[in-house]
Amino acid sequence: MKKIILVTFLSFAFISYSQIAAYHMVYVKAEDQPKFESIEKNYMSKMAQAAVNDGQFSYWALEKLIHPMVPIGGKLNFGLVGNWYQFVIVYPNMKSYLNSGPWWANAGEKLGVPQEMLYYNAEQGGMYVWTIEDSVFGSQPAKFSVYNFGFAEEAQTFLDNQKPYMKNFENQMKKNEKGRAGWVSGHRLSPKNFGEHNVMTWDGFLTLEDAINHLNYKESKKNYVELGMPSGFDLKLVAEKITETTN
Repeated sequence: MKKIILVTFLSFAFISYSQIAAYHMVYVKAEDQPKFESIEKNYMSKMAQAAVNDGQFSYWALEKLIHPMVPIGGKLNFGLVGNWYQFVIVYPNMKSYLNSGPWWANAGEKLGVPQEMLYYNAEQGGMYVWTIEDSVFGSQPAKFSVYNFGFAEEAQTFLDNQKPYMKNFENQMKKNEKGRAGWVSGHRLSPKNFGEHNVMTWDGFLTLEDAINHLNYKESKKNYVELGMPSGFDLKLVAEKITETTN
């Protein structure tokens, strides 16, 4: 019953040091989702909150991938069949990530419920770890996430060129424009294989409509070439926040 995934919410605050964000994906069939979500929202989120309060990590959340509705990792991501979920944990630094430990252990005993109550059916997926370089958040937590993944031959060039976007998105949040609630840029720490996705941005939104409108933006190949990623963001995912901790 391991967990993992992304983001601390600060009111229009920049994070200038590198955080570590870990994403742990699981696939849950449609008929198993109510129990799965109930256990995570009503029980495991309390374990995660205790870990945040104890300083083991900064943030924990569970997100449900709702777009695209196509096979991902060989599994159909469609509400009538099953969905990919991802646990997100954000650590304040590398040392915290390496020393966090099994915070979910003995959950039944700690929560005062039979351990068998916390079991559910879920198929394990991949574990992906990212270094967060820059981020900015508004005063309201995001309800929906848009993840943009791509490959840049020079990851640092891409990250450096994201800073003007960060300022623009910060201004949008101050003006409550386009339903934006947060933005993050980062590069992949693990697994690290040349040619695979190695850079990403995350856009947080208050409504699903705002998130989908963001997907509708007409992108320019010229801009991507300038960013050092001529193929652009070739994978975009939309996720709904199911539950999260508070800081």
